[in-house]
Amino acid sequence: MYTLLIADDEADERTLVRFLLKKYEDTFHILEAPNGRDALDMLTANHIDILLSDIQMPFINGIDLARTAKEKNPDIEVLFFSGYDDFTYVKAALSLKAVNYILKPVDPDEFYKLLSEIITRLDSRKIEFAKSEQYIETHFHDIAREIPDKVSDHISIDDATSLLLHDIEASIKMKQSEQLSKQVHALLDKYADIPNLSHIYIRYVCTTLLKMLIAALPMQSDEDLQNAVKEIYSFLHFSDIVKLIERYLTLVIDMFEQEQNSSNYAIYQVEQYIRTHYMDELTLNVLADLVYLNPNYLSNIFAQITGCTLNKYIKQIRMEKAQELLLNTNMKVTDISQAVGYPNTSYFCKSFQKLFGTSPERFRQGDTKS
Repeated sequence: MYTLLIADDEADERTLVRFLLKKYEDTFHILEAPNGRDALDMLTANHIDILLSDIQMPFINGIDLARTAKEKNPDIEVLFFSGYDDFTYVKAALSLKAVNYILKPVDPDEFYKLLSEIITRLDSRKIEFAKSEQYIETHFHDIAREIPDKVSDHISIDDATSLLLHDIEASIKMKQSEQLSKQVHALLDKYADIPNLSHIYIRYVCTTLLKMLIAALPMQSDEDLQNAVKEIYSFLHFSDIVKLIERYLTLVIDMFEQEQNSSNYAIYQVEQYIRTHYMDELTLNVLADLVYLNPNYLSNIFAQITGCTLNKYIKQIRMEKAQELLLNTNMKVTDISQAVGYPNTSYFCKSFQKLFGTSPERFRQGDTKS
């Protein structure tokens, strides 16, 4: 049974169309809308197979209504009827590939002829879809096999796959390109040729993976995600799904590498700033603002790239400068403490002793033992 929507602001016209449709009562589930706005609401809330629409209606005209309907469901069949023999409307209808156009008052013979053609097209699509489903069931891995019943809507992923997906998610968060590539290909290889496994289950697993990859790409919209998911469920071969996922995997890895290159330069800038401003107050926020990074991200990426925490690096540079001043100048320890960014001389001496095993004064005298 197909769902048919009659959109017309004239109640008598809707009644007439309903009367003409009586001979198809076993073929159609019929809905009615008295204006374009209500019709649009029904199109949004229901899957409509056929739209019978007047051209001139309050709020939204038939052409705009049909255009939106086609965007939501490209396969919807549209039949326009209007009291205006206006070529402009006919041209607009043709641009929507809605070649069915009938003038009021509706001629029953013409109406039945057009409706019969529409039903034939819908039936043909249904047959082709059924053939496609049957083909998928037997050729999804490019070889014939028996596929069990489709899994339910509430699919439960097996523990091993769940763990692998969890590891993939972790690699994405940590921006580990090499590890991510290995894990994704391990998952794809796992389902590359498993006999007696529902293709719907495989598609669900691959969709879960795809969502993770697309979520990592800030330039991808929700519409991009929906389109990609639709592709996964329309492909006839698993190899096509692999190509799609590998395409997004490449985008993610390329983005990570660009970020890594950018991060390397940012860390270089931070290191140079510390070396020339070691005497100043060097807080995490100050350094993060310098390179336009989130403070926590800067802290993490600095440790990953240098193998040293930011605080440890700052302390190391300051103490190196302190050593130079102790050996090459006659500055007092108090002044050196201030010069290398330690307002508290006592704290400076304790830090120096802990790092080098001797006090600043003994270091100056050449005594490197505590």
